[in-house]
Amino acid sequence: MLGKREKRKRFMESAYALHGSNLPKAGGWRMHYGFPPTAPLILDIGCGKGEFTTYLAQKKPAVLVIGLDRRADRLATGCRLAEKLSLKNVFFWHGDALTLDSTFVSEEVSEIWLNYPDPYPKRRQEKHRLVHPRYLRQYWYILKGGGKIHFRTDDEALYAYALEQFLTGGWQILQATPDLREGGIEEAFFETEFRKRKGGYIRYIEVEKPLLPAVI
Repeated sequence: MLGKREKRKRFMESAYALHGSNLPKAGGWRMHYGFPPTAPLILDIGCGKGEFTTYLAQKKPAVLVIGLDRRADRLATGCRLAEKLSLKNVFFWHGDALTLDSTFVSEEVSEIWLNYPDPYPKRRQEKHRLVHPRYLRQYWYILKGGGKIHFRTDDEALYAYALEQFLTGGWQILQATPDLREGGIEEAFFETEFRKRKGGYIRYIEVEKPLLPAVI
């Protein structure tokens, strides 16, 4: 079994890896990868090993999908999956979600997924939750008007916290359920092997950044 150091090395050497100076310029992500200006750009934040990220890319070949995580050793698995599937529309970024507003221009991203982020249950850890206001401000900036965030968790307290933050932040709640059942958005039911073994409820929230009112 490969150690973390070797996995990080493999990630850095992968053609699917984004890190440091090889990131596309803000505002130029679609052009950099040969996608038309109108192509959707989906960001999977805290993507871990990239199973969901590659699933989305395989399911939506006309969409540019970017997986973001702070652990390069985990991202190495996503790169390997993308290479195995010969995907051309997915890349994995070793970075921090707090730098989103300097990596993308305003309204450059079409959709965001937050899949089972660390709940950081202690009060002193609150600022690290991916639905804390400091992160939501980043999402608001990079998402286009009408762009959506899909949030999934198995943690009851984090679900309640996320719902409160979305409401306070002015997001339009499209769906919020503590027990998501079959039907609706197919992607919301994708589970990694780890999640299948763990089980539990899928607590799901879908929100939208409101469109700006028309100027008369």
